[in-house]
Amino acid sequence: MKKLILLALGLGALSCTNARLVDYNTDRLDTIEDYLKANKPYPGSKEYKSLEKEAESWSNQQQQEQPNQQ
Repeated sequence: MKKLILLALGLGALSCTNARLVDYNTDRLDTIEDYLKANKPYPGSKEYKSLEKEAESWSNQQQQEQPNQQ
């Protein structure tokens, strides 16, 4: 009987923790979404450059440097 009560209390505490965690993450994601909707660049960066574009420019730069070295 004690095990059943402890199990019920444990599950109740776990469900409360999960509810608080969901609320915390929801608030956190809402804040991030609001920040992204404002379309602000990341603080400290001059302009957002996607990783793909940055990789392409690096690749082009490397290709231009190779003929100069030979």
